[in-house]
Amino acid sequence: MFNQTEVDRLAAEIFSQHEHREHFRPIPDRIPTVADAHDVQEAYVGLLLKKYGTTVGGYKVALTSKQTRDWLKVYEPCAGQVLATRIYRSPHTVRLTDFVRFSAEPEVCAILDKDMSGPCTAADVRRNLRSLHCAFELVEDRSADMTKMDAKSLASDNSWNAGIVIGPPASKDINLTNLRGALKINGGITHQGTTTETMGGDPLESVAWLVGHLGKRGRPLKAGEPVMTGSITQSQFLGAGISAEFAMDGMPPVQLKIV
Repeated sequence: MFNQTEVDRLAAEIFSQHEHREHFRPIPDRIPTVADAHDVQEAYVGLLLKKYGTTVGGYKVALTSKQTRDWLKVYEPCAGQVLATRIYRSPHTVRLTDFVRFSAEPEVCAILDKDMSGPCTAADVRRNLRSLHCAFELVEDRSADMTKMDAKSLASDNSWNAGIVIGPPASKDINLTNLRGALKINGGITHQGTTTETMGGDPLESVAWLVGHLGKRGRPLKAGEPVMTGSITQSQFLGAGISAEFAMDGMPPVQLKIV
């Protein structure tokens, strides 16, 4: 049985690795299940909250695409927690020196207007929406070997979340079915994708999954907490001097500068 002592030990190891800027090391054989990995995440995030004197301000949903889950042979997404001090408004500037290896993921971010808990559907989420936003997730993978990835190692390391950048609000009534988005790098479109890349082809499915996931862990998804619903295009490893902009059709863009 995976006990609290083992959970705390692994969390302390991950925290120490980040403190010393060590490369990511997968640990699937040390964690029995993905649920256990989320217990490790909880303890690890607790150490971050203590260090930075903050709270959990939002969430991300990882492994939302069927293609990625099939690759990793994992048949459920995993969650990550966003520190309140790591929620930024567009435009935002990232310093590469703050990361071992930085990447950004263009996504749709959803924010609820009321608390939700327990099992629910995307339609339930739609009824309780406050706003939708184009957003970037800031990712710290610590130079992980992507050919040796697994969900348990990812979830235990807080799904690599290092913050989020949220663009201006769009209409909460926008139709998200097969909605197209485009990423611009230094003014030119480099990647395009659609919401079909997200869970069930609808970003709100990711929110519904998260509400159920949090419910199993005894907490609600609170009004005002942003949820990153999954990448519209592949992760972007961006270097210094780059300006990035991401927009879904009919939604204001989010802007990011890397120095």
